[in-house]
Formats: sequence, C-alpha cells, structure tokens
Amino acid sequence: MASTMDTNNRPVGYTWLRQEYGLSASPLSHESYVGGRASATRTQHGIVQEVFVQSYWPGDNALEHVVFALKYDHLNLDILRQVFIRLGADQVLQYVEKLPNGRYARQIGYLYEFLTGDTLSLSVSMGGTYIDLLDSDIYLVSARPRRDSRWRITDNLLGSRHFCPIVRRTPELKELLTREFTRDLQTFRQQIEPALFQRAVDYLYFKETKSSYDIEREVPTADREQRFVAALRNAGQDTVTQVLSETSLTQLQNLIVEPRYAQQGFRRHQNYVGESPPGRPTIVHYVCPPGSMVQDLMQGLLDCAHRTEGLHPVVRAAMIAFGFVFVHPFEDGNGRIHRYLIHDFLSRDGLVPEGMILPVSAYMLHHPREYEGVLESFSKPLRRVVRFELDDEETLTIRNPDQVAGYYQYPDLTAHATYLLHAVEQTISTELASEILFIRNYDQAREAIREIVDMPDRRLDKLIKLLHQNRGVLSKSKRNLYRELDDDELKRIETAYQDAFGQLEFEFAGGSATQDA
Repeated sequence: MASTMDTNNRPVGYTWLRQEYGLSASPLSHESYVGGRASATRTQHGIVQEVFVQSYWPGDNALEHVVFALKYDHLNLDILRQVFIRLGADQVLQYVEKLPNGRYARQIGYLYEFLTGDTLSLSVSMGGTYIDLLDSDIYLVSARPRRDSRWRITDNLLGSRHFCPIVRRTPELKELLTREFTRDLQTFRQQIEPALFQRAVDYLYFKETKSSYDIEREVPTADREQRFVAALRNAGQDTVTQVLSETSLTQLQNLIVEPRYAQQGFRRHQNYVGESPPGRPTIVHYVCPPGSMVQDLMQGLLDCAHRTEGLHPVVRAAMIAFGFVFVHPFEDGNGRIHRYLIHDFLSRDGLVPEGMILPVSAYMLHHPREYEGVLESFSKPLRRVVRFELDDEETLTIRNPDQVAGYYQYPDLTAHATYLLHAVEQTISTELASEILFIRNYDQAREAIREIVDMPDRRLDKLIKLLHQNRGVLSKSKRNLYRELDDDELKRIETAYQDAFGQLEFEFAGGSATQDA
C-alpha cells in the first residue's frame, strides 16, 4: 500500500541519521519515526514505515539513534560506516566504555572496528555473555560464526569488511527456503529413462550456453561455445579459492569473449554500463565501483564465499553471482561469468546432483523483465546516491567515491536471493521438464516418420525441424525440398509429427511441463 506517513512524525534511528548527516547511502528497507500513535505501513516500493510512540524518542545523541536502529531497524552497514567515520573513534570509545557490559555498546564497538578497520583503544574490558551480531530469526547468518573475545561478540555476518551482504528472512524467502530442490531433481531423474535423460542433459549444456549469450544479444563462435560448455561441465570442481581467484576468472573471461577483448586481469580503471546513441547524450545504466575498489571487493567476495559455506546453496549462489556482476571486474563477459558462477555454486554445494545442469539462463532469457528487475533493484537506487561526470571522451569519474563505497561493499541481497530461489524452482518445473518432453516427442516423431519413409538421418532431422517451425505442416515454399515424397506420404508424415508433438504435457513428482506444438 502507499505511504500515509504523517508529516508531523519525527525521523528516528537510521532515518534520523541519514537526514542529520545528509548521507548518500543505500536505501532503507525499514524506516522509523516517532509520532502520536504506533503503526506500520508498507509503501509501494516495499519499504516498511513504522511509527513509534513518543516514549521511544532517544534524544539528539547520534549513538542513541544507532542503538535504536540496532533494536528496531534492519541492519544497514553502509549507514553505520558513514556515521562512525563522521563521529570518530574518540566519541565512539567514550560511549562504549560507559556501558562495558551493554549489549548494544558492544555491538557498536565491534561494528566500528569491523567497518572502519580502526582499533579502539579500550581502557576497560568488555563483559557479559557472548551475543550474536545478527538475529538468526531475522537474517540468514553464517554457518561458520567467529567469536571475538575482545567485544564478547559472536560474528555471524555473511562476509568481511570488504564485502558483506545482508539477506533478510522475509516471509517469501522463508517459504521458498522450504523447497526440496535436490529431492525434486533426484525424483525427476529417477522417472526418466537413462538414455533419454542423458541426451537431454547433454543438450542442456549447449542450451544454457546459448541462452547466456542470447541474454547479452551475442552469438558465440562454435569454438567459444564449446569452451563455455566445457567450463559448465567442470563447474563446482575447483576449490572456492581457485574459482574466485583473479587468475581463474581471467582465464574464464578470455575463454568466453572475442579474443581482442580478452583482459589480463581485473580492471584498474573506472567503467560503467550504458549506451551512446549517435547524436544523443550517453545513457548510464549502471556505475560500476571505482577501479581502486575492485581488488578489495573481489577479496571480500572470496571471504563471503568462505563465510557462507553450509548456507542454503541457492542463497549462497545468489550472493556470489550477483555480488560478482555488481563488482563488474572486467570490461566484457561479466554477465556470462555471473551466470556461470550460479552453476558453479549450485553444483559445488550439491543442490544439483552430479551429471546434471539446471538451465537457469534459459529461464532468465524467457522472463527478461524479472531478471532485469532484480538487477535494477541494485542499479537504480545507486543512481540516486552516486555523483558522477562524463568528459568529452565518455570517461566517467565518480565525484563522491567515499560516500558511495559502502553501497558496493554492503548490499542488501534479499531480493536477489529470493529471485534466484524462484528461478530455480521454475527452472525445475518448467525448463528442465519441457526439454525432456521435447526430446521424448522428437524421438517418437522420428521413429513414426521412419515407419513411413526410411530416409537418411540428415534429411529426416531437417524435415522435423521444418515441421516444427510451421506447427506440424510442411510449408508450400519448402515442399520442393522433399520432391521424393508423394502427397499421401507427406500427409501421413505430418500426421505422425502432430501425433507425437500432440503430447503436450509431461508430469513428474516436482511439477509438470507443457510445450508448444
């Protein structure tokens, strides 16, 4: 519903901090206010706006607003980093030492050091029992938490200071996390004749490659297609450290792009995604992080991959794959590598059984608005935060790199994890099943036509292709290609094709698929 926020309500927590310091920061998923009557509404953009009664007002002390935010708002590391930098070590130190056993004082101290890289000169020892940094009922947390004895904090964040995404347990996400994807895939496999299943999987490697290139509106050479297929077949075999290393990712980039655009390593320069129509101003769709940040961000992505070991495979794949594409470490090939990483982590973590592949890129290609929408959920808000200029050579310069750095380092990837969970679910129930259905019907059509005329394989395959393109009828313009067939034979062949492809549904335990004739 649309916001009906009373203009007399006072901002509190992150909302106050953002306004007080004029912060350029990532958007809030939860905005807090103090007013006359408690209420909570959701805007058309999904932001929860909550009003607290006057007794919740913490005063004008910035760190008291930080405490309020830690209690009631969704964690926003970007805003905290900027606030801590503005307050400085002395002010934070003075605050936390007043409450050495306090839960929120210890969280503030730990997060200050985590986000700034500076160590506070404590003159007292922090006490109390260990507390989790993130509430596992509200957030997805690391399965490999680390205890910090200095602050008596259990760090269960999903990454490091260089890159640390947040994923919230929204009702939709929690519901999707109950899906038994691996069980569905194993059941699916058991229901299919092994030879038919293997043929489908072999083809899906090529289909996934083609779909990934089609998303970029590119057509690979046969050689590059084969190399990408080989890379997909090897997905999940190398260690995490190997697959996310600069060397390995650069080698993959070199395999999949046109040779003249192969790079020697991660970019060191600023780049952006956009278009320059002739005679019109350049349109910037996405401002990539500065080249000076790329090495640290990619190290952070590796840290995140290690910290999320044991997390739900689809969520982990989403964080690494979308995290990679938002870093955009290469001039070309980032999208294809991003989709490759989805396969790598789904295979690595065992969600996809060995010898299988999910055509996720095919789903993305067939549902472009969903895919573009989830990418833009990161890129569009950034355009309201980043300040940049383009010179006459169309070289982009970010004017506020310090203010915008946290946007890249600490993204909320809840929408991206939710999207990929949904895409995997739909891929299993539609894309994968429809491919099996097509091959089964194709084999039946081939066998039935051979009973009518035992023609050579190449002519038979060509005939079926032509029939498929024209909904089961050989067009008049193509009739002369099969002059050896009399009209009765052709009519029987068309009927055989239509009967085979008239079986438009394939059902299995995890769902069903339909297919156009």
